[in-house]
Amino acid sequence: MELQFRTTLHPDADDLRETITRLIDRLETSFRHLLLEVWDSPKNKAKAEEKLKRIFSGQGRPDSRIFAAHDAMVNAALSQDEPGFDKTCLQFLQLPDEVEATGLRVRGLSEIELGSTACDLLRRAYCDDVGLTTDLLAPGAEAKKQAAAKINQAINMMEKYAPDWAGEFDLLAPQVYLATNRDPKKSGFGGATVFAAFGSILMNFNKIDILPRVLMTLVHESSHAKLFLYHLDDPVILNEDTELFSSPLRSAPRPMEGIFHAAWVSARMVQSANCILDNGLCGPDAKELRRQSSQAAIVYQDCATQIEQHARLTPLGQRLFDDAQRAMSDVRS
Repeated sequence: MELQFRTTLHPDADDLRETITRLIDRLETSFRHLLLEVWDSPKNKAKAEEKLKRIFSGQGRPDSRIFAAHDAMVNAALSQDEPGFDKTCLQFLQLPDEVEATGLRVRGLSEIELGSTACDLLRRAYCDDVGLTTDLLAPGAEAKKQAAAKINQAINMMEKYAPDWAGEFDLLAPQVYLATNRDPKKSGFGGATVFAAFGSILMNFNKIDILPRVLMTLVHESSHAKLFLYHLDDPVILNEDTELFSSPLRSAPRPMEGIFHAAWVSARMVQSANCILDNGLCGPDAKELRRQSSQAAIVYQDCATQIEQHARLTPLGQRLFDDAQRAMSDVRS
């Protein structure tokens, strides 16, 4: 049964690599247009060409800092902010040449670890509209060390009991950035994923505690990244952003896109947890993982009800939802 919808809900490394290759091709085309045609800076043209050659001529792929720089350029260009566009183009040239993602890397979202330029671009990319990630504080050395150790343990658990899911995570989000709200009075966040920093996820180091919860956060956030890729050529959801609906994860109503994402990533949390449990995880971690999976199943069902009643989906969107429904039906049965 799993093979029936492996290309959407379940890991499919070959399909994912092909999609990421197409994404990188588009990224290079867009960069060349923005830097070599739109940017009026003849003195920097040769530098830009050399930079692009170093990034896109190898076998690796650009990491999240490059995606964040591109997002800043596009936003400045669309808003006709010439000084801002010039600034972001120069920031791109200032990024280090080691731009390819190479396996899991856990870093604090700080100038000390990333440099001021990369840190600024990533903070802007992750800045949300509800105030949870707009003012971030990076962890100290000890907090970072403990968080990185727990994340590596979770990845090791995934590699042992669900290698396909671990392989997919490495393709989707090999870079993990750590930060928390600077204002302790604000509601905390567990994690965040944005297409503007593709290849990475943001995790709240104050929320990294028990291993199963960390593992589910990694699956949850990387699943958002996977779903972003399905949006490359298809809107998936046709509801307007002004149409708001209740959601189990937010106190305020939210657009259907957010509800759809919450449902889809929750279904994947359940599927990955079941894979790990079916492959032999036992003891206290298994008990807690079952509890995490049960919570995700409840979130899924609440979101699925809203989707069934109110969503307007493209054929691809309907396929994604149908795959999740079938998978969750198998779980319930």
